[in-house]
Amino acid sequence: MSKKAKNPNKKHPLYAVALFLIKIVYTIIYRPHFHGTENIPGKDKAYIVCSNHISANDVIFMAWKLPCQPHYVAKEEIMKNPFLRFFANIFGVIPIKRGGADISAIRKAIDAVKNGGVLGIFPQGTRRKGAKPTVAQFRSGVGMMAAHAKADVLPMYIKTKDYRIKWFRRVDVYFGEVIKYEELGFKENKFSEFNEASKYVAEKIIALCPDDEK
Repeated sequence: MSKKAKNPNKKHPLYAVALFLIKIVYTIIYRPHFHGTENIPGKDKAYIVCSNHISANDVIFMAWKLPCQPHYVAKEEIMKNPFLRFFANIFGVIPIKRGGADISAIRKAIDAVKNGGVLGIFPQGTRRKGAKPTVAQFRSGVGMMAAHAKADVLPMYIKTKDYRIKWFRRVDVYFGEVIKYEELGFKENKFSEFNEASKYVAEKIIALCPDDEK
């Protein structure tokens, strides 16, 4: 008899407690403000949430308002640190090897969405602190994953002064309208389509930039 598949929306036993405690600390030191939360799908929806990337704290800002525990794709190096590995497991991190096609990790990420879960992606590939995000920085991974998972995409934008996270400096988080799978223009699942879809998502993310930055 095969084992029953795990429910991708089932939270880690320590997730709610860990997130609650972290929120208390982050409310004091980062003063996060959230905008467009009405755009976040309900807990019974499967989708990819996609954001620019300033710091390691972005994972918390992404999870803060989501109604279910998301999975994340992150570099496997963090699993070598026992402290980071502990929190990575709680927060549903899927480690991926950089510098090549980690098919196993990519399949796990896609399956998480196909099975009804939420996947968090930072498609700039690395943290870009101190720099306003540009379309050219975004990679094609989100397009590829959205195509194979047939997933909608929730755009998210993180903004703070000079794009540097510092204690007692306000952080603003913006959520845009969900980008429907049909909007992404997939027909033959070619690499060129993945690139175009990723570019489209990047444009939607950057469009969330507050007016005083445009």
